[in-house]
Amino acid sequence: MMGRTAEALFWIGRYSERTENHARLIDVYYHIREDREGSGGQSWSRLIDTIGNRAAFIEQYGSFTEQHVLQYITLDKNNANSLLACTNHARANLRNIREKMPSELWDILNGLYLWLKEKEVRDITSDSPHLFYRFIRDTLSMFQGAATSVMPRQNEWHFVEAGRYLERAENLLRLIQSLCSEYAKEDFSSYPLMLAVLKSVSGYESYRKEYADGVSLNSIIKFLLLHETFPRSVAFSIQALERSFKGIQLDDRELNNAVHKLAKLAGKMKSNLACMDEDDLRSGKIEATLQTLLDSCNGMGASMSKVFFPSREEVIA
Repeated sequence: MMGRTAEALFWIGRYSERTENHARLIDVYYHIREDREGSGGQSWSRLIDTIGNRAAFIEQYGSFTEQHVLQYITLDKNNANSLLACTNHARANLRNIREKMPSELWDILNGLYLWLKEKEVRDITSDSPHLFYRFIRDTLSMFQGAATSVMPRQNEWHFVEAGRYLERAENLLRLIQSLCSEYAKEDFSSYPLMLAVLKSVSGYESYRKEYADGVSLNSIIKFLLLHETFPRSVAFSIQALERSFKGIQLDDRELNNAVHKLAKLAGKMKSNLACMDEDDLRSGKIEATLQTLLDSCNGMGASMSKVFFPSREEVIA
């Protein structure tokens, strides 16, 4: 498989997952802002810190108003993490290898991009922001469902899935980091934020089945980090990432060995997660634990770039 094809597949997985993750987060934070009277500016700035760049936002927009924030994180072409930009990146990579991929995937992703491209911020706020972001979520879920239904379980599939689950693990680790940071500053007023984090990954109902009505930072971290059967936990994502790397079979022995090393790294990370106990999740230790896990994910992404696309810079925003 040529490096360019492998790179495009990997980034299709990453950018489509990133777009869905951000749409989920924006939708939940928008409604958290509505529920917490007088905290609008604080909620908007927190959202920028989570999925944007505060310095770049302030330089361009100046103030944390609803219109400015939604424009920046949804429709701003110059923001590499906006929904429009991420969708465009996924679409561009798919277009480059369109002849190698099922046509259904192009139709779905291209349709989403063209729909988003024509939108203005008033289209989000004048009707129902929830329906707007839910449409994006649902379209990307349809994209993933179509890929699951029609793509042969060959190298192309495994590269897309590797990108998807690496992105999912990184996104969730950063989200947990943000939650820990905010919890340390806000005492128990972080309760709505803890619920928002659970709902942003569609984990609220699954969490309630495990912990009933108890909502604590420690139990949320344990659930999102270590739950092996919840599809958006870090543990589940790393298991899926290991399977994806193991599924890649290449004719080039050197490249094949490199992929197997990546699978071993994912397996080591999976084992480290399985060995964690309550003490590792306590305040004072969890911050270092999260950073170590995030560094491991970044290392795997860098290794993928070095092995398969050495002639081009990795562009993770």
